[in-house]
Amino acid sequence: MTALLITPGCKRKELEAQLAEVQKKLTDTETELSKEKQDNERLRGENQSYQERIAELEEEVRQLEKQIEDLAAKAGTTAKELAELRAEKAKREKELLVYKNLFDQLKALVDAGTIQVGFRKGRMVVQLSNAILFDSGKSKLRPEGEEAIASLAPALSSVDREFLVSGHTDNIPIKTARFPSNWELSTARAVSVVKSLIDAGYPSNKVGAAGYGENDPVGDNSTEEGREQNRRIEIILMPNLGEIPGMKEMLQGQGKRIGGRTQ
Repeated sequence: MTALLITPGCKRKELEAQLAEVQKKLTDTETELSKEKQDNERLRGENQSYQERIAELEEEVRQLEKQIEDLAAKAGTTAKELAELRAEKAKREKELLVYKNLFDQLKALVDAGTIQVGFRKGRMVVQLSNAILFDSGKSKLRPEGEEAIASLAPALSSVDREFLVSGHTDNIPIKTARFPSNWELSTARAVSVVKSLIDAGYPSNKVGAAGYGENDPVGDNSTEEGREQNRRIEIILMPNLGEIPGMKEMLQGQGKRIGGRTQ
């Protein structure tokens, strides 16, 4: 019988290799956790509650009012400077009124837990969970989802602005004949919500649909709770570009330059 002898040197090399592997896994885990922490901090920075944004806008209006008062009392202030500040203050007040009016219309649904209202990337967002809207892997609205969308339509119609319905998924892949990826699923769900809004009376020329798949998360996809947060529909109040200072003039100037080249 031949005995297998393991020398101390071989055992040491084996242990060192195992230790190196463990250290590599630990480093990889720390790197992954650091990335997740950065992503979560970024998401927290992007998201803002309704109350926080309203308070921020109210403070901006107060600051503009103070600047107007200070400039009005200051010798040498031009009428143009005052007019520009007053125009900016009026724009902020109008924006604030739109947000408050829309929230007042949506408050009953917020209190019932049907929707959430907040600000994300500087835009007011009405968020609905897929749990009440769709069955897993499906784009057909459930009856309770139809009811939720129908109850939203009058509130959205009360605001003379356009909305974008955006569909979002978690990062678990889907591959079916109808939905080769989460892009198709999220887009189909957004379209279903748009059609439901239109059926409930919302003007078709004031709403659009977009699918983001898993590429715009609000939660941590490594947890079930985070994935559930990411499976959602957002109805986004679109900005009125005509109210952005200088936008109209810039576009008109651009149009003239383009026209000059093409004629």
